[in-house]
Amino acid sequence: MSTPPRPIRPLPGSPAEDTDEGLRTQVTTRILIALTIILGQLWALTVALEEYLLGHTGRAWGLAVFSLVSFGLVLALVRLEPPSRSSTHPGRR
Repeated sequence: MSTPPRPIRPLPGSPAEDTDEGLRTQVTTRILIALTIILGQLWALTVALEEYLLGHTGRAWGLAVFSLVSFGLVLALVRLEPPSRSSTHPGRR
C-alpha cells in the first residue's frame, strides 16, 4: 500500500491561515506585553514619587516622562491592527 502524502506546510516567513489558536496566542501576547509595561509604569511612578518627596525633582520628572512614554506605547499596542493575511504579495501567486 502507498502512504498518503504529507500535508503541505507553509514555508517559514510565509503567511499562514488565521486560526482560532493563532488569534488566541496573539491576544494573549498583547495582554502580557501590556501588563509588563503597566507594571513598569507603576514602578516608575512609585520611584518618581519617592524621588520627589526626597527633593530630587529632576529625577522625578525623568521617571514621569518615562511613564508617559510607556503609556503611549501601550496605547499604540492596543490600537495596532495586524496586517490582512489576504493581501497579495508581489512576486507570489
